[in-house]
Amino acid sequence: MSELRRYVTMNNINHRLHRILFPFLGWSLIVLLPKIVYSQEMLQKPVLEFAQKSLKGYVNNVLNEKNFARFNFKSLEEARVAHLGDPYKVMFIGLGPLKDYKSGTGIRPILIDAKTLWFPVMVEGEIRTKLEVREKKGKLVSGEFGGIRVVQEIAKVRDQVPRLIESKGLRGPFKLMVVKIPALYAHFFYVESSQGEYLIPAMVQPQRYKLQNGQIYAADQALSNLREFAKEIDGKTLM
Repeated sequence: MSELRRYVTMNNINHRLHRILFPFLGWSLIVLLPKIVYSQEMLQKPVLEFAQKSLKGYVNNVLNEKNFARFNFKSLEEARVAHLGDPYKVMFIGLGPLKDYKSGTGIRPILIDAKTLWFPVMVEGEIRTKLEVREKKGKLVSGEFGGIRVVQEIAKVRDQVPRLIESKGLRGPFKLMVVKIPALYAHFFYVESSQGEYLIPAMVQPQRYKLQNGQIYAADQALSNLREFAKEIDGKTLM
């Protein structure tokens, strides 16, 4: 089993809540929330070391005094002290399967493992941008670095996830992943519990799809809605 696959197995929810949420939330009433954590195994050293090396490489070789703001840093010095937060496993949904989605079948059959980890890049507890690490032919490779608007939306919605889950009265254990639909430029948090599957939009201009960021939708409801928009897209025009 590869290092990335071993690292991102999303089954047992055993991490302490504060280790995952405190860098982002800082809630004084956190003890009143359900114990919602982001399912992941303990960091595997090779994966973490590779991600840290990738971040350092981007900061040293890509960022400079003229472009640091494009990566959401306030200064080059700030970028140099940035560190990685805990990552999410990334899944994606293709245009064809979304167009063909049949209501009631659930999201799992159309989810594709992107073999990617989405690391938030942190400075003093705040997300500045993101770094992706991918597995390609059994090896770890550096993925996308950067992004502001989508990253900011994901960061804001992440802060709301425990309260949203509580509002639905869901019971653990939970799985939490990032889901991308590239053809629609859409991003979601995917929550799986014993009571069902849910999608929480975290994208730029969700109203395009009659959705709202920070609202929790049954996955079937969201997919049935997105299917109608997907049907309007000519897959041959996509790069």
